[in-house]
Amino acid sequence: MRLVRRYVVLSIIVAGLFLITKLLTSGHITGSPQSQAIRRDAIADKPPTRVFLWAVPRSVSTTFLISLSQSPDVQAWFEPYLFASKMEQFRLSGESIPLQWSLKITLASLSITNGYNIRDISFTWVKQQLENYNGDKNVIVKDMVKGIAGKFNHIPNGYAHTFLIRHPLRVFVSYKQKHNTEGSVNKGLKLTEYSSDWIPSGYFFKEMYDLVHHIQDDLKLKVIIIDSDELLDNPEEMIKAYCKETGLTYRDAMLNWKPNNDIWWKWMLPKETSLKWWWRSVYYGNNPTHKTSFSQSGFGEKMDLPDDVDDDVRELAQASMKYYNELFTQRLQVASYESH
Repeated sequence: MRLVRRYVVLSIIVAGLFLITKLLTSGHITGSPQSQAIRRDAIADKPPTRVFLWAVPRSVSTTFLISLSQSPDVQAWFEPYLFASKMEQFRLSGESIPLQWSLKITLASLSITNGYNIRDISFTWVKQQLENYNGDKNVIVKDMVKGIAGKFNHIPNGYAHTFLIRHPLRVFVSYKQKHNTEGSVNKGLKLTEYSSDWIPSGYFFKEMYDLVHHIQDDLKLKVIIIDSDELLDNPEEMIKAYCKETGLTYRDAMLNWKPNNDIWWKWMLPKETSLKWWWRSVYYGNNPTHKTSFSQSGFGEKMDLPDDVDDDVRELAQASMKYYNELFTQRLQVASYESH
C-alpha cells in the first residue's frame, strides 16, 4: 500500500513539473499570486452591469457564456454556487480530501494566476466576492439552479437575474446521453435511479421555478427568461435583445469565435478546474467536459424533439412540463421586444 501511495505521489509530482513547464510556455502561469477578489483601480463612467445567468443542465448555458465572454469588458464566473454546494457536501461528510486531489489543488494554487482555491469556496464566500466587486468590468455569473436551491439567503445584492430554459425532453435526452458513458458512475442507470447529487428532487425545473418566484415575489426584481431553442434559432436577435435588457454591450464577436480558444482562462473558477481542463484539452485535443461548447465556433443547431424516448426520460420530462410551460410564457420574445 505504501509503495502504491509513493508511486501515486511521484507520478503527480512528475506530471506537475511537466504541467508547469507547459504553462510557462503558454503564458498561463506567473510567479506572483493574484488576489482572490476581483479588484480594479479604474472605475468606468457607467456602473458595471452585474448579471446572473441561471440555467438547467444541457441548455447551451456554457456556449452562451462563451458567447458573452467575447466582449473584453466582461468578467465571467463559472458556476460558483454549484462548486460551493459540492464542497459543502464534502465538508459535511467529514471526509478528508483524497491525496491525489489535494496534490492537484496545491499544484494549481501554486501555478495558476486566475481563479481561486477550491478549498476556500463556500456559499458565504461567493456572496461576499460578488457583492464586493468594485472593478470596471461587467460581471456575468453563470450557474446552475441546483447549486443555489435551498440557499436563497446567499444570493448577492445588486445583480440582475436571467434564466435559460429548454424543453424538458431535450434536456433529459441530452443529460442521459452525456452521463451514460464509459467511466461515469451513472452508466447503465435510469434517470430515476440517479442520486440527488446528480438530479435534485424537483428535476431541475421545480428548482428553477422556485428561484424565479423568489426573485419576483420576495426580492421584487424583474426576471429575464431565454428559451435556449429560440436562442439557437435566432442567436443574433436574441443576444441583441438580451444585451439591451441587461445593459451589456452587444458585439458581433458574440456570434462567431475561434473554437478551442481556452476562453476559460479568463473565467473565475477553481484553479484546479482550469488546470484539469487545460490538461484534458492537451491530452484529448479538446475539453471533454464541455466538448461541444468549446469545439464550436458559434451556436449550433437546435435538436429536434425525439419521437421515441426511454420511459425514464419521459417520466422526468412529463413531471417538469408544468414548470417549463409557466416559465416559457414569461420568456423574452424578439417580436414583442421589437414592438416596445
